[in-house]
Amino acid sequence: MHNLDKKLAVFSVFVDCKSSLRNMVSKYLSHKSDVEDVLQETFIRTFAADQKDTIEYPKLYMFKTAKNLVQRENTKLTAKLTDYLDDDAIQSIPSQDIHPVETISAERQSELLLEALDSLPEQCQKVTRLRILQDLSIKEIANQLGLSVSTTEKHLSKGYERCDNYVRQAAENASTAAPETVRAMGLKSSVE
Repeated sequence: MHNLDKKLAVFSVFVDCKSSLRNMVSKYLSHKSDVEDVLQETFIRTFAADQKDTIEYPKLYMFKTAKNLVQRENTKLTAKLTDYLDDDAIQSIPSQDIHPVETISAERQSELLLEALDSLPEQCQKVTRLRILQDLSIKEIANQLGLSVSTTEKHLSKGYERCDNYVRQAAENASTAAPETVRAMGLKSSVE
């Protein structure tokens, strides 16, 4: 009976402070679609910690856990795409060279991303568009499209990789074609 009381205690504290937790999490989380995921993870971690050793102040523990999860989520989302692009760039380009993607404007990068999305297979395109353009969580995308979370993750990974390759290739083509275009227009290049 004691174990049941412990379970109910953590659950009742979670129910009591869930709306406050939701407000706090949604205030600081970049992707609003992940709020419920963070709340669920907060409960699971608090419950698991309470099973190992009784938490004296479970409400405080939940808020600290939620705060840490929000920070982790923001860091993970920010770093995910940056790391993905930077790792390939570091391996394939000498340090003194400027990466071709950096030489094109933000507007052109957006155009290239949309072209890249259009070039994806249908299901992969749907998943990737929902994540990039509508900021939906993987679970929401899976539910909306009637896919498993695993399949959704695979489509998203493939979509990111193909979009990255498409944008990189277009940027490299643009950087090698730029001097020829400048000369054809009768202008002097700054490197001549």
